[in-house]
Amino acid sequence: MLKWFLVGWLCLGQGLEQSCVRMASSIIHPSVEECQQFYKVVYEELSDLDGYVSLDFHCVQAAVI
Repeated sequence: MLKWFLVGWLCLGQGLEQSCVRMASSIIHPSVEECQQFYKVVYEELSDLDGYVSLDFHCVQAAVI
């Protein structure tokens, strides 16, 4: 059974004031579909900060990490 994690970058600010952090979810997802649904929830929660927060996340198999 494959396990999936959400990993990627979270950037705050704009231009020279931008700071980025590599992040990974501690939640293990049993399928890529469930992982993608979780990403949609996270993205929607932060969507009101558009222009100040940018996300670049992907669902990755645990074996790759």
